[in-house]
Amino acid sequence: MNIDKKIKESLIAEQQHLDSIISSDQGLFGRLSDIYQGSMRLWVIISTLAGLLITIGFVYAGYQFVIATTPSLQIFWAVWFIVGLISQIAIKLWLFMEMNRIALLKEVKRSELNILSAINDQGVQDTV
Repeated sequence: MNIDKKIKESLIAEQQHLDSIISSDQGLFGRLSDIYQGSMRLWVIISTLAGLLITIGFVYAGYQFVIATTPSLQIFWAVWFIVGLISQIAIKLWLFMEMNRIALLKEVKRSELNILSAINDQGVQDTV
């Protein structure tokens, strides 16, 4: 009976710890701001500007496709629209992967600190 009680207490403590971690999550905009402060800051800014220009370009290509009068012009503008759209998707995918990388690094560092803290606490208890 004593072991069951210890297991339940341990699971409850772990659940409370996980709840506190989940509730302290930054959310999308917090993580997005983190990528502009990380080590890849310059590349993120460049890719954001490139994404903005590509967005303007594929919107323009879509407009030109709609007003094109010949099938050859429609094909030309449709191809540029699709190329712009795929490029935009690639840039967004890279930015989200960068957000994930930074969040993962933070979690690893947090875990390292928790492990070091537990080791230090264990060492103090062993010497007492």
